[in-house]
Amino acid sequence: MQIITLIYSIILLFFYHPLYQNYTNLMNTSFSFFYYIWCVLLTLSLCLTFFKVTSLKKFIIFLSLFFFIGLILPYHKNYPIFSTLHVFIPLSCIIIALLFLAYLIKNKQKSEPILAHKIYLWFSYGLSIIAMFIIFFSQINGLIEIGVLLFINFILYVLQRS
Repeated sequence: MQIITLIYSIILLFFYHPLYQNYTNLMNTSFSFFYYIWCVLLTLSLCLTFFKVTSLKKFIIFLSLFFFIGLILPYHKNYPIFSTLHVFIPLSCIIIALLFLAYLIKNKQKSEPILAHKIYLWFSYGLSIIAMFIIFFSQINGLIEIGVLLFINFILYVLQRS
């Protein structure tokens, strides 16, 4: 599911300019159907992958549903409250997911401290790269969205395999 979501995300890059726009701009075009498919794929992929590394199923389901609702809210100048929620809800869910990943890495430290340290280093490097991209581009664009998707999936993959 992760691979399908990643391939679909990369294919969507051809429908807009990823350096200046994010996936939300697809919602306001004739390609909006593709955006909604991406939202479903992304939510399911992250939810199913988190299921493989944790037993907190209700928390993951709640976070995934909240994330999905935030993604599908319309982002348009005529609807400022929906636009604000569209940005705030997914962003807060991503931050919670990153904090939860840090928690999972911390728990891994009890059983495998050396491996947990290596995973933590990758986690720190990934957060640094994402922060540098945000500073460099001064906005959230398609490349940052793909980078965050790759980063979370990579950390989940490493946690799953360890």
